[in-house]
Amino acid sequence: MKKVSYLSGGVGGAKFAKGLYRIKNIDLNIIVNTGDDVVINGVFLSPDIDTVIYNLAGIEGEFGWGIKNDKFTVHNHLNKFFKSNFMIGDKDLATNLFRSQQLNNGKSLTEITEEIKNKFNLKCNIFPMTDSIVSTKLLTKTGKKLDFQEYFVEKKGRPRLKKIIYEGSKIAQVSNTLIKEIKNSDIVIIGPSNPFLSIGPILSLKQIKKVLTEHQNVIVISPFINNKALKGPSKNNFLDMGLTPDIHGLKKFYKNLGNKFIVHFEDSDNLSNTYEENIIFNSNKDSEKLASKIMAL
Repeated sequence: MKKVSYLSGGVGGAKFAKGLYRIKNIDLNIIVNTGDDVVINGVFLSPDIDTVIYNLAGIEGEFGWGIKNDKFTVHNHLNKFFKSNFMIGDKDLATNLFRSQQLNNGKSLTEITEEIKNKFNLKCNIFPMTDSIVSTKLLTKTGKKLDFQEYFVEKKGRPRLKKIIYEGSKIAQVSNTLIKEIKNSDIVIIGPSNPFLSIGPILSLKQIKKVLTEHQNVIVISPFINNKALKGPSKNNFLDMGLTPDIHGLKKFYKNLGNKFIVHFEDSDNLSNTYEENIIFNSNKDSEKLASKIMAL
């Protein structure tokens, strides 16, 4: 049985997680970005963790986040008091209320994630990247400093960026268990998530970056097709940070980390460590097929 560690963030990361989860005879660890975590209306949210859990449980909403057919009764009533662009469905809110209460009871995010995962009967390990607070902040070209949710939800990722900051990463702690799981993995996969916004926070943790640099089989899935983002602002993020949104920019971003790279058809740089495959996941079968091919590399 192969031990696999998978770095995930955002909807794209969760979609591929579904394919990996369907592969038999692997011991799967999913390490999830928590740079998006935020307290809204007094409730502690871990959007990327919940997106992975909901996707693996097969209850994700229409756009890959939240819970399918959820109601927004609480959100709509709250809007009578003040307007909020961040919509949380009623069932999703229940998950986050549970998380908030358990944090108040002194439990770690890792412990709480394990509890939530077990409530959905998921048979893999899901780890937050850290139990410490690390927050992704965006410094725009106009000089404004934005919280992640302000940039991504309210402003829809439109502002052009001067700098991306992972506040708290220098002092954040990573569990020995997580480092050991990565180190002992036969394969480490970095998902087709936004490199700067979803994977960057994970790599900002020096303990994780060190063990990945030392690993001999790290496979990166591209988030780009024909120089365009599969989803979200990753193309503009790359251009703003001086990188091209293609395999060349991807290899610069993951320099000394990635050993093999998966790109879509006709996006290769024709080097021996680049492989062309379908990276568009229109169904669970698409992501499962790619996962199977990666297992054979």
